[in-house]
Amino acid sequence: MKVGISSMEHLTLQATRKGIDNDDKNTPFVESRTQELLTFYEHYKNSKEYKIFRSPYAQTIALKKNDTGFTHGVDVEEFKVLTINSHYKPPNYLKKHHDKAISLFKNLNKIRKNKQDIWENNSSVRIVEWDRDKKVISIQPATYFNQIGTNLTMDWASGVLGGNPASTIRNNIESHKNGMLPNLKTSILANTLGLAVVLVNTKTKEVLIPIRGSAQAIMAEGKGKFHCSASGVFELDNFPTKGETVTFDIFIKGMQKEIEEEIGLQKDSYELTPLAFSRELARGGKPQLFFIAKTNIEIEKIKSSMINATDSWEFMNANNLPSNSPLKKYLNTPLEAPQELFTYEGWMALKIALAYLYNENPPF
Repeated sequence: MKVGISSMEHLTLQATRKGIDNDDKNTPFVESRTQELLTFYEHYKNSKEYKIFRSPYAQTIALKKNDTGFTHGVDVEEFKVLTINSHYKPPNYLKKHHDKAISLFKNLNKIRKNKQDIWENNSSVRIVEWDRDKKVISIQPATYFNQIGTNLTMDWASGVLGGNPASTIRNNIESHKNGMLPNLKTSILANTLGLAVVLVNTKTKEVLIPIRGSAQAIMAEGKGKFHCSASGVFELDNFPTKGETVTFDIFIKGMQKEIEEEIGLQKDSYELTPLAFSRELARGGKPQLFFIAKTNIEIEKIKSSMINATDSWEFMNANNLPSNSPLKKYLNTPLEAPQELFTYEGWMALKIALAYLYNENPPF
């Protein structure tokens, strides 16, 4: 896949998918190859995220919480979280694409139904602004459907983005700014916050690295890949309605909820520390928080019990891997697996967590 270059302002990425095909379950809606993304967002070719670990992330900020986390990081206790009581809505010129994306994801079974047989459209939070210097984070309500209609379909030529049927959100709606991601404050995407954690046994230094299944919207190949211990969109059912200022703990509680749902661990069985805030290139600068969770529980014991977790369906049992899966070689030693066998989110989370765990130079 080539990147067209006529000038910095006209860098484009080829669409990964064109038109509506309800039978095509494998073709991705976003470009996830780091090399291709870095030809588009070329300003980040010299970033540590790429130069050291070849990760498709940028604008990473190291974090700490009091005396835990990166010593050079920004203390999350200093952040004020401002709540904006107005729901995100895509601009009118994106609405047709937004609605068609949701409809297609339903047809492709990339959206689940709940126990009441209603399509899951969980309440989440849009990061409106993240000001490192002023220590201010602004958030507003959004939904998972909003994410589908924007960040998750960046490189899909849906045919309804203006007069050119080949137009995509990344090329024609929210392109780069001199090779950089647009500022969160000026972005028109949903930019819902993602959470990711790596669980580590503090005694043995073993890491919980499950296999991400093919049921998620971001997994196109359907073959499974190594992933971080738990991840997901930050969900907030009861968004503050009076424009209150809250603390960073709101995000920590969201990560604890994700750990309970995907791994089955209660918050008193591990120590959770925020390590970094970053923006993911594949999904157009979608914001992400990375954590490490330290525990004394044996990793093998956690693996055995997590099959009963609420969202265990998101992970694959190693016994269900295809016979020719390259992951099989590394089932007992996943830390030795090459990068291509990880999801890009899992790879970044792992590198950040290990840098902190072993007091090494972090990838930012």
